[in-house]
Amino acid sequence: MATLKTALKHLLTGPLGSLFWALLGLMVALAVLPGQQVFGLQESYLGFHSLVELTCVMVAVLSALAIFNSYRTLSTQYLCVGSLLALSAVMDSLHLLSMPGMADLFSPNTLDKAIYFWLLARLSAISALLLLSLSHLSDQPARFPRLILISFLAAGVVALVAVFGYLQQLPTLYIPGRGLTPLKISLEWGLAGMSVLAGIILLRSSRLRQRRDREMLTLAAWVTALAEICFTLYGSANDEFNILGHVYKAVSYVLIFRALFLSHLRYPWKALTETRTTLTHQEQRWNLALTGSDTGVWDMNLVTDELFASAQFHQILGYRNGALPRDAQSWRERLFHPDDLEHVMASFDEHVAGRNAHWRCEYRFLDASNKWRWLQANGQIMAFDEDKRPTRIVGTVIDIQTRREQEQRLAETRRRLQTLFDTTPTGMLVIDHLGVVHQHNPMLEQLLAPHEIVIGEENIWRWVSNDHDAQALQHWQAWQGQDATQRRESTWHRELRMDLYGHGRAGQPLWAEWVIAPLPEENLYLLLIEDISARKQATELLLENAGLYRSTFESGNAIKLLLDPENGEIVDANAAASDYYGHSLDTLKTMTMQDISLTPLITRQQRAHQTLAQHEGHFETRHRLAEGAIRDVEVFVAPVVIGGRTLIYEMVHDITARKEAEQGLVLLNQRLSRDGLYRQHLNQLSTYLFELDDINGVVPLLKAYLPRCFPDTSGELALRIEELDQAHCITWGSPLAAQPAFEYRQRLTTATGALGRMTLQAVPLDDEDRQRLERMTDETARILTLTLINLRLRSQLTNHAYRDALTGLYNRRYLNETLPELLAGCSDEAPVSLALLDLDHFKRLNDTWGHDAGDQVLVALGEILTQRLRATDISCRYGGEEFIVVLPGANAGIAMMRLNEVLEQFGRWSMTIGDDRIEHLTFSAGLIEARCQSRDMSTLIEMADQALYSAKHAGRGRVHQVEQALPLT
Repeated sequence: MATLKTALKHLLTGPLGSLFWALLGLMVALAVLPGQQVFGLQESYLGFHSLVELTCVMVAVLSALAIFNSYRTLSTQYLCVGSLLALSAVMDSLHLLSMPGMADLFSPNTLDKAIYFWLLARLSAISALLLLSLSHLSDQPARFPRLILISFLAAGVVALVAVFGYLQQLPTLYIPGRGLTPLKISLEWGLAGMSVLAGIILLRSSRLRQRRDREMLTLAAWVTALAEICFTLYGSANDEFNILGHVYKAVSYVLIFRALFLSHLRYPWKALTETRTTLTHQEQRWNLALTGSDTGVWDMNLVTDELFASAQFHQILGYRNGALPRDAQSWRERLFHPDDLEHVMASFDEHVAGRNAHWRCEYRFLDASNKWRWLQANGQIMAFDEDKRPTRIVGTVIDIQTRREQEQRLAETRRRLQTLFDTTPTGMLVIDHLGVVHQHNPMLEQLLAPHEIVIGEENIWRWVSNDHDAQALQHWQAWQGQDATQRRESTWHRELRMDLYGHGRAGQPLWAEWVIAPLPEENLYLLLIEDISARKQATELLLENAGLYRSTFESGNAIKLLLDPENGEIVDANAAASDYYGHSLDTLKTMTMQDISLTPLITRQQRAHQTLAQHEGHFETRHRLAEGAIRDVEVFVAPVVIGGRTLIYEMVHDITARKEAEQGLVLLNQRLSRDGLYRQHLNQLSTYLFELDDINGVVPLLKAYLPRCFPDTSGELALRIEELDQAHCITWGSPLAAQPAFEYRQRLTTATGALGRMTLQAVPLDDEDRQRLERMTDETARILTLTLINLRLRSQLTNHAYRDALTGLYNRRYLNETLPELLAGCSDEAPVSLALLDLDHFKRLNDTWGHDAGDQVLVALGEILTQRLRATDISCRYGGEEFIVVLPGANAGIAMMRLNEVLEQFGRWSMTIGDDRIEHLTFSAGLIEARCQSRDMSTLIEMADQALYSAKHAGRGRVHQVEQALPLT
């Protein structure tokens, strides 16, 4: 609700404010100037007075009709306002007829009699303004409309009886020669005060939602007040204030009508029209999306057990349209997979019984090549009989064969990985970033026995000894803090002492080597635990007892070396080292680590000093064998004193196989991540292509998503589609090379020809990567081909459904869907004209010249209708040689003129057959104009047919309107 200050600012500073100040200034100027007689003769004044009063009466009646025919709810308040305006029109009419000089009405006409009717009319109009300003009344429809109307009618009758029958007993309001009586002046000032009050309240009213409507009514109230003030100042019937008061009265009535017309008719009609347009656009988009989507539609009649499948349904399965049987029993016996039939029927019966709101089921279906194809069906009951039993189910079906195959391949891969996980001789488990165990293999249970592992609650860091716990956690958190790419390409590797005991040696600590690698799943890791207790014990025994060292050094299959920490000379080696490196023992003892290790000298010296300081060490490096092969090795070092000389003891393990496995795991993770990202982008592209309703939207989508689907590659997609204005070439990556390392091409082909070609160039890592790129290209080409075919078929399906095959005009189906909507919105301001056309002597033309000539005549008439009528007009071939033309927004006169133009042009058309010429053709037409919303389509066509019959009997070659035809029928 606006404040009074704001409302006054809007009113008095705008265009309406200018009008108010002009009227007020005119009245003040006339009050200052000397009085004048505007009309010298009473007859001249009566003419002016009659014109103004008749204008006010008509405007008051129109205002009442605007309320009674409003699009808004006719509440008690507005019913009273409309009744008061109608009552004011009646009183103004009686005021006009009671003026002296007019013919006597029931009793002699006097100025007092006219003034009383005047006051009653002004009281009714001002009361209506006051009633409009009240905001606390309800918007609910009037509960007793007849009682309200009867009450106002009774009030009007009482006023008429009082004035006509008891005028002599009523007080005198005007004395000839003396002017207005004090009572008359007081009543006029009272009415002026009521008008000012109504205007002030109207400014604060919340019932009138349009600010301009409030301002118009407020100005009308204040102009009414100015008029009433004028009627306190006049001395005779034809002086300037009397004339000015009547003019102000007419201005106020026009403002009242303008505000009520806008509020009750124009604004609601505009909102209704906008809403109808929005709904029409939404319905069109929905229809286009349904008919052009990659989805089949089915419709089942539960009463007759018949089933209809759409053309898209047939296309999904490779059948020609109409090849699938119509009886549902054949589907159940031959087309559904026997293993799926039971659960399909069970879920279907659940929906039919009403226990499920929707039916959704996945099953295998026999396609045209006698292969089982996975489909997903969705359906819902759409119709019931009188006993509330379902009679019809409508639904959709989509092809999920690709998704099912991918799920099957994924499940098979997971089974292989699970088998590898369960049978590996190393303890393996899956953990999250906090170290909680999510899965483990049987080997881990043997390794940690008798400790029981609780899935989802066990934390691996509880197994670590307190001496290693903090350091291991710190190293683990630092490794997790790396960039995601770096973390995927590396592993976390530590040797830890665990507080668990096993292997039947009570009291002996368990030393284990932990290797952690990230998994493709987010925040999940694979942990490998290997028992190295024996190796650790051997190292400790070497440090404690040099005597035992020799026997340990000489025995076993481990590769062992003794090195000088200063220069890296090989002091001693065991037989396993000789066999591994391919050098004899004597040769090895003459070599240095520089001849074997690929680690720089300064790094080896730093490691030697670190080993002497910490008494142990561990690192990975690469060694060269005698034949030149390079092997990855893991070296465990410790200082040892032999003969008073401090040497470095090295135990070497070949980890080439493990490194290759780790590298393979990292490569597999990279491939899985890259393949998952490709699948994600391809699914997004497929989803957006599926939602398209226009083939022009394909190219922008492909330009945006193909570079994401194929990163680290170069490619080109050439499209040649006749629906597009020109050929398009979409490229990504670097320009295509003339002689690439790898190139794969796939054509986008259909049964009618090629749509384009897709070329992909890349540098694959191996054959598996090459096959992956080929599969990705094939799948992308297949999706693009299906999308382009679907978009192409969409427009064809729409034309086949709503167009006549011969003439190209709309058919009866389109007319049955469109005409009822147009008739529902027709009115006096927006009529709808309908004409039924029939070619004259068409049967004789067919019999004489043949049906091909008749078809050419029908096509010619269709082309003329398309040329001569507006784009918004609807031309339909109704059947045979009958046509129906619908002209929205055109009245009968305009429609008659256009149809005559079509008739004239059709008469000028001609064609030659052999040596003969067909010309001077005509048609007869019946025309009807619909202005009432209650008219239905069948009635209009029947009446137009009657007018057509009249035109035929009148001599053909003419258009008859319904008003002309009805007397003949």
